[in-house]
Amino acid sequence: MLPLDVFSIKNNESMWLGPARTLIQALEVMRQNGAGSYFIFFHQTQHKAMYHVDEHGSVRPVAESQGAREQVRR
Repeated sequence: MLPLDVFSIKNNESMWLGPARTLIQALEVMRQNGAGSYFIFFHQTQHKAMYHVDEHGSVRPVAESQGAREQVRR
């Protein structure tokens, strides 16, 4: 099992996009899927990191809020 899983978030639902070996690979999966909200699940630490991709393909981390954490749990 690869250490990371990448998910997109659309319409308050998460959709698995695939695994990644590194953070760089995970970010590239997000870029390839276009603008929107995403999260990466780190298996070793059980951490979920939220990201946003803009219309130019720039990826930025999103500060977690209670709402974002609840959305990821679904």
